[in-house]
Amino acid sequence: MEIKFTIAKRGTVPAEGGEIRLQPRLEKRPTVNAVEFQRGPFRLPSSLSSGELAHALDDLRRVMLHEMEKGNAVTLPGIGTFRLSLKGGIEVKDGNYHGRDVHVAGINFQPDRELLSRVKGFEVSQVPYGQAIRTDDEDVEQRLTALFADHEAITHKDVRFAFELTLTPHRVTSLLQRLVREGRLIRIGDGAQTRYRPAPGHFGR
Repeated sequence: MEIKFTIAKRGTVPAEGGEIRLQPRLEKRPTVNAVEFQRGPFRLPSSLSSGELAHALDDLRRVMLHEMEKGNAVTLPGIGTFRLSLKGGIEVKDGNYHGRDVHVAGINFQPDRELLSRVKGFEVSQVPYGQAIRTDDEDVEQRLTALFADHEAITHKDVRFAFELTLTPHRVTSLLQRLVREGRLIRIGDGAQTRYRPAPGHFGR
């Protein structure tokens, strides 16, 4: 079975009128709960029952918390190593360094070398899945909310640049027309003077 991908808006490829940034992005797939999977009809052979697996994972979680609370990295053999990631500022007081709101921001994961090697050998389809450039509602919401944070009203050109020139002018026009029909944008003016502002309750307004 091959892994499928869609196209993200990163990387640079030549295109008419300039360059657009494209990069393969893994197709959205379900997140599989390992314990639930082992309770199902397609479970893999294992020396542990699903209940025992759940208990083993809970033990591992407690060990990880116990050690990482000390700042230690934790290795799960065959899986990889987990390390804390810190964020915050540094300032100098009386000639000494001091932290400013230094806190744990997350966990960095370094996969086991053999595991990573196996994963890199997975087959990937060379044909993109679905539309090459998607304008799903979540993406539109994020980009236009960011745009309206700095502008009271926006133009066709503003929207095209918000999508990093990955949408053709025709696609931008279609998108704006749809948002107006849906009552999420309000059109102001005509022709070259056309502007769009968010309807109340949309795009952070």
